[in-house]
Amino acid sequence: MHNYYEVTTIDSLIESVEKSINNPNYDSAYQKKLEDFLKNKIKKEYGNIPVVHAKYPIKIYLIKKYNKKGINEILEEDKLHYNNKEFANIFEEKSRLQTKSKKYFLISIEYPNGNPVLIVGVPDGLNLEGNRIKIYEVKSFNLDDFIQSAKEMKEYSLIKKISNQIEISSHQLISYQYLLKRTQEFGLIRKPDVINLYGEIYLYSGNKGYLIWAIETIRQDLNTIKIFAKEYSAYNLSLKDYLSLGYGGTININNKEIYYLKIGFRVTYSLKIVKYYLKNLDEIIKSLNYVDNRNL
Repeated sequence: MHNYYEVTTIDSLIESVEKSINNPNYDSAYQKKLEDFLKNKIKKEYGNIPVVHAKYPIKIYLIKKYNKKGINEILEEDKLHYNNKEFANIFEEKSRLQTKSKKYFLISIEYPNGNPVLIVGVPDGLNLEGNRIKIYEVKSFNLDDFIQSAKEMKEYSLIKKISNQIEISSHQLISYQYLLKRTQEFGLIRKPDVINLYGEIYLYSGNKGYLIWAIETIRQDLNTIKIFAKEYSAYNLSLKDYLSLGYGGTININNKEIYYLKIGFRVTYSLKIVKYYLKNLDEIIKSLNYVDNRNL
């Protein structure tokens, strides 16, 4: 479900939940509970209603912010975010292992123009830890592709790229916290005393020199990145301890040594961001196509 780029329906969502029940990345007990709730509560009450993924508001936001008027697509520099899914999945799994978290489908029923629509979001990781819930969002991008695509002002472009990633992560985490609260209202997840939002950005390359250049650039402009991050409700920006090694961490992928740097940060919940996305929900539905029109 988290890879859909269209509006779908609750029947398709139920199929996705069923497929995830035996997936070790997901909390199987929760997924079974959610499957029963979708079938016997939501579908019986609302029918096969439209389902929109929480990432769609992010997509619409990027189009509005960065594109020329009338052009309904994300600029080339932002498309890198959607590439290299194999590497992205590896870093997401690495994060879940480190944080002891799982994936959860979080849901909410909204009523744009009075019609029921189900919003679903799947954070890269969620940890139910005592009286505290931690939500994680992981982003990654290939420095090789980035450096080859950035024709000039590479240092400025890198800082802008990282700032954009922080912005996207921050807004997604905020939307996930909203969905978590709504899911709790359905009685699917217990209510914690504290909810914490964590963003992680991995810069990676097969070229050690590229990563060293990125580390030096970030070190020089770290305060600038922190200023941008604050605007996006992000704080506590940090480069992890292995930065002291001079080249970040290493991981072997497909028998190739990959060098990476992890940037971590926290995010503060913003009701203003949530209201903006919900206000544009009807526009999002109209701008996308259905991939499943069964019984609509």
